[in-house]
Amino acid sequence: MLLSAINLAKTMGVKLLFKELNMTIVEGEKIALIGRNGHGKTTLLKILSGEDHDFDGKISTRKGLRVTLTKQEHIHNNEQSALNYILHDVPHYFEYKKIIDDFEAGLIEYSERYLEILEYFTDNKYFNIEGSILSTLKDFGISDNEAHLPLANLSGGEKRYVEMARMMFSKADLLLVDEPTNHMDYHGKNRFISWMRSLPQTVVVVTHDRDVLKHVTKIIELKDQKLITFNGNYDQYISQNANNTLTSVKNYSDQLNRLKEAKKRVEWGLQMRAKSKQWKIRYDHWLRDYEKIKAETVKPSFWIDQTSVEALDKKVVNSYHKFKEKNIKISVSSENSRGVELIKVRNLALGYNEPVFSGLNFTLNGNERVFIKGKNGAGKSTLVRTIMGMASGHETKAHILEGDITIDSDVRIGEYEQEISQKYLSMKLEDAIRLSYEEKNVNIIDTEIKKIMAQYLFEPKNDGSQKIANLSGGQKARFQLIKMFIGEPNLLILDEPTNHLDLPSIEELENALLKFEGGILYITHDTYFVKKMDGKVVEL
Repeated sequence: MLLSAINLAKTMGVKLLFKELNMTIVEGEKIALIGRNGHGKTTLLKILSGEDHDFDGKISTRKGLRVTLTKQEHIHNNEQSALNYILHDVPHYFEYKKIIDDFEAGLIEYSERYLEILEYFTDNKYFNIEGSILSTLKDFGISDNEAHLPLANLSGGEKRYVEMARMMFSKADLLLVDEPTNHMDYHGKNRFISWMRSLPQTVVVVTHDRDVLKHVTKIIELKDQKLITFNGNYDQYISQNANNTLTSVKNYSDQLNRLKEAKKRVEWGLQMRAKSKQWKIRYDHWLRDYEKIKAETVKPSFWIDQTSVEALDKKVVNSYHKFKEKNIKISVSSENSRGVELIKVRNLALGYNEPVFSGLNFTLNGNERVFIKGKNGAGKSTLVRTIMGMASGHETKAHILEGDITIDSDVRIGEYEQEISQKYLSMKLEDAIRLSYEEKNVNIIDTEIKKIMAQYLFEPKNDGSQKIANLSGGQKARFQLIKMFIGEPNLLILDEPTNHLDLPSIEELENALLKFEGGILYITHDTYFVKKMDGKVVEL
């Protein structure tokens, strides 16, 4: 046993995230932690890592256990170089290096302690570790020069590679990995999956990336403030979850019927209790029975993947839809632009001083889907940022060095960016939504803002005053979706839209996009999403 969590409970403000959580982690497991956005997955990782001490319950670990937790964002260490960021997680590296440097500079005398440190440094190959880290980063496409620059200079995908390298050199027994494949390309994702599967160490990974979930040995779902364990990978989870949910739906339906019958008895007894002492006794008994059943009738969260639902009997499906968990509600409104040439790219070379790519040709007509494919650094995001800049009349950082991009004059773009613009981060959610509407010249009143927040599973009273920077990754993603559909766009540009979204929200987004009658230009490394969206493939 590496770690045991007993009766964990955590509250954030007035919101209870979870209670009475029990969890045991043993050696060699590859565990995925899933659950709805904002329900406490990242918080639970922080508790398990020892970073968060503000909780009830107890964490017991094996003596000497070394735990490392990845970061989704690098807001507080953006000025640190990638190399130093990784080195700070190498056990005793800077502490022992200073002692060795001080000895060589004549600042301290020779001692048994110095000899032990020298042996430790040698045995762990620390004298060459900087070169080893730089070599590993180079394998991920991060040059020596980039490795010495601040993390702020790196893309989202490159920061994920830095986190992966930090895990590799941390010598941890338990790796807690938060959304590792967000912003990674296919090469990076496949490398992460291969690395995770080959590790002798234990991994707990928070992810809704279905490509990763296919390769874990256990899935633990945080739902209804407790943990539910499913042995096996994503395919086994889908099957077990469908069976478990249908059983829960039937049990809940039966409870509601019992409650309904109990309520009828109470109402009848209320009318009859004045007639005799026996009726009074009978009424009191029925009332206690009703209150007990009412207390026990708590609605669980119900969600079954769409493919499994389609295979169910119609009567069962109707019962499921009656009680299923509330999901985000995306309203798609767009005119049919079939036949309209929204974007035309001819012999395009795009770049800065040098071209990032050249010779690119494609067209995107209304009601078409175009999938932009390529490794990180191939110019996918550069292309979509340039198209968005040209459409809005703003100056673009990249320059057209050859060829041209033609955009229809009536195009209205809804964009989903990899990372939220800095200008929103310090704003309250409700203010950020208001500004997003103003930027598209669409009027909106406060009651409509509250309605939209509820539609996307925000609690208007509590979440509306939260700063965008303090929202969870999933909540930020839902804000991006709100922004994207403002102003009835006829062209959607999506840059990694499934990053951070939970499984039900991904499914809802996919369904909404399938109904969308405009054009879609998208970048993703989610193979499930690509299969669902289909369309033309443009490879850089």
